[in-house]
Amino acid sequence: MQEPGKYDLNLLRVFVLVYETRSVTDAAEILAISQPSVSYALSKLRKLFSDPLFHRGPKGLEATPTAIGLYPELSQSLRTIDSAVQGISEFDPATTSHRFRLMMTDLGLMALFPYIVAAILEAAPNVRIDVIPLDISQLHERLRRNEIDAAIGIPALHESDVLGELLMDMPYVGVCAATHPRISNSPSLEEIAAEKHVVVSSALGHEHVVHRLAELGVRDSVTVTLPSFAVVAQTLAVTEHVSVVPKALADIIESHGLVRQFDLPFTLEPGRVTLYTYRRDVASPPVDWLRGVIATSLRQYPYPKYVTEETSSKRAG
Repeated sequence: MQEPGKYDLNLLRVFVLVYETRSVTDAAEILAISQPSVSYALSKLRKLFSDPLFHRGPKGLEATPTAIGLYPELSQSLRTIDSAVQGISEFDPATTSHRFRLMMTDLGLMALFPYIVAAILEAAPNVRIDVIPLDISQLHERLRRNEIDAAIGIPALHESDVLGELLMDMPYVGVCAATHPRISNSPSLEEIAAEKHVVVSSALGHEHVVHRLAELGVRDSVTVTLPSFAVVAQTLAVTEHVSVVPKALADIIESHGLVRQFDLPFTLEPGRVTLYTYRRDVASPPVDWLRGVIATSLRQYPYPKYVTEETSSKRAG
């Protein structure tokens, strides 16, 4: 590695943006410089750190272990410098072209994202928004590394460096094919247990549903596990399976005529839809603004909100 000090902040900004966008083209566009300039900066960084930093992969540039290790500290350091030089009051949603990165499930995209994106773009029409599929096994690390700004989902994170804000409690209901021959609108537990079940991957954060079914003796009835919510309706429509899903999904897919809802004959804790961001030593005005916009936008959502003014005050304190 070269001697410390033989670099400038512009090189580090190039590194951070290439890491975040996984693209020389996108980094050049954000920095308003040419692609050859970004490539030249990367070549200097590779010499500085004695490492290739990035390799080409099927989905863009892939970071090396060295780059993954460097990113959290360098990105945090740049934010610290920017806050000191610019002052944290200078973030202006009306003029910013900031790139926000959210992690959500496909259900979150179907049910919640329309409210969120409308509110964001109304106040900040020039921002960019990247949405990444939620995987709870990666959530904490991706927040820590600043690879995402925020995540919305059911899973509970208990790490002390993560800030969680409850947005709403999402009830669950049963769903089956609209023409299911046996399931009524209010089936018994025995009738539910006798049917085969469809569930979604635990990576989406609804694992407590599967645990509850196991407690009720329905574990062996789970015969189909899907990677997302996207094809639950289509799967139920061509089978005689049943599924327990968030009411948001049930309302969406029932409106298409393929499935119908039914009442669950057992208690099930609602899904706690939570907004997660990372606690950092230096405030990030864009992320703070984003967090407020998301919480405000979802006040219009039709399900009961359990975040009362009292809860919000406690959370703020």
